[in-house]
Amino acid sequence: MAGWGLAAVSADCQRTADGRGLLLQAFGPRRFRITRSITPGRPVAGDSLLVEVQVSFATRLPVPWMIITDYWGGGWHRELLFPGFRRSFRYSYRLSEVPRGIHRLYGSRVSWGDPAGLFTGESRLEARESLKVLPKPLYTGAGLPESSRKSGEMLLKRGSSGGEAADIRHYIPGDPMNRIHWKSSASKGTLQSRVPEKEEGRMSCIVLANCPEDYEIPFNALSPRSQRDKSSPAFERAVSAAMGLLLSAERSGGYVQLFTGGWPEGMARHEGLGKIPGRVQDMLTEITPGGTRSLSRLLEDASQHWIPGMTVAVITGRLEEEAARTLARFLVQGVKVELYYVWDQPAPQSESAASGALKNQASAGQLAGVYRPYAAGTISGSLARLGARLYCLDQTAVPEWKKEGEAHEFPGKPTLG
Repeated sequence: MAGWGLAAVSADCQRTADGRGLLLQAFGPRRFRITRSITPGRPVAGDSLLVEVQVSFATRLPVPWMIITDYWGGGWHRELLFPGFRRSFRYSYRLSEVPRGIHRLYGSRVSWGDPAGLFTGESRLEARESLKVLPKPLYTGAGLPESSRKSGEMLLKRGSSGGEAADIRHYIPGDPMNRIHWKSSASKGTLQSRVPEKEEGRMSCIVLANCPEDYEIPFNALSPRSQRDKSSPAFERAVSAAMGLLLSAERSGGYVQLFTGGWPEGMARHEGLGKIPGRVQDMLTEITPGGTRSLSRLLEDASQHWIPGMTVAVITGRLEEEAARTLARFLVQGVKVELYYVWDQPAPQSESAASGALKNQASAGQLAGVYRPYAAGTISGSLARLGARLYCLDQTAVPEWKKEGEAHEFPGKPTLG
C-alpha cells in the first residue's frame, strides 16, 4: 500500500510539472526588448570587442532557464541564463580578434523551457545592428608616430650651426656619408641616415593595388600548410599600410591622393588635406582584392594627377614585370617612389642567363623551395638601383637592407570612425 501511495504522489508531481511546462510553453515570455552596446566604439582589425546586453521581457510565470543566441555575420554567441522570477537582466560577452569589414547582427533566437527540457518555447528577434571595423594602421619608417619611435630614432633640434631638425631612417644607397647617424646605426646593427626636414615631402600619392593577380602567392613563396594561418593575409597588410600612410598625412597636415580599384567607374579616388573623409574610411573597410584594373593601369591613371615634387607610395602584394617597367619609367623621369610589397620575384632575364642562374642555384643547393628574397637579381633590387625606397610587408622574410613595416597604435585620437 505504501508503494502505491508513493507512486500516486510521484504521478501527481509529474502531472503538476507537465502542467507547468505546458503553461510555460503556451504563456511563456513575450515582448522581448534587447539592447546592446559595443566597446570600443571605433574598433580596428584585431581588436577584442566587449558586447554588453540588456534584456527585458514580460511573463507571469517563473522561467527556469533561457538561452539567447546572437547571430553575427561569420559567427554566433550563445548565452545560458537562469531568470527565475526576474524580468530583466544584463550580461556581456567578447568578440575576439575581429577582422576588418562590416559585421552585421542578423538576428537573435531566444529559447526557454521547464527544468527537464520537455516543454520549450522559442522566439526569433530581428536585428539591424552593424559594426564597422577599420583596418589596423601599419606605420613604416619615417611615418611612425613620434610616441612609437624607439630611443635614437628621433633627433633633437640642432644648434644654430645646423639650423635643421632631422629624423632617422634606414640607409639608402646614395645617401651622403655625412648623414650617417653612427650612434643609431650601432644600436640597430644596420646603417641609419639623417633626413633633413626640407626633404620631408608634404605631398604624397598612394596607389593601392587590389587586382586578384597582384596577391597570388608565388610558388616559391608558399609556406607549409600548417603555417599558412599564422600570419595575416597579404591584402590585409596592404590595406593596413594604406591606412597608416593616410593617417600619417592627416597627422602632418599633408596633401594626399589615394587611387585604387573601385566602383562603379572601376577606380576609387580621393585627394585632399587634413581629416580623412568617412567615405574613404568606408572604402578601406570594405575593399576586397577583386579589382579589375591592373597595377600598371592604376599607375598610368594616377600619374595624370601627380604634382611635381610629390612622393608616390605604391602598395601591392606581388611584384610583377609590367608594373615594374612602369615604375622604372617614372623613376627615370625623376618621380620619387616608395614601394610597399609582400613578395619579390626574380628580375626578367634572357633565356641563356636564366639557364645559367638555374644551374648555379642547383649546384649551390638553393632549390629547396624556401622563399628567400635577394637584393640582387630581383625586381625590387632593380627598382632600388633606380632610386626606389623599398618596404617589405612580409615580416618573416625581411632582409637587412630593406626597411621594415611594424604595427603601432596611433597616439591620441586619430580619425578612425
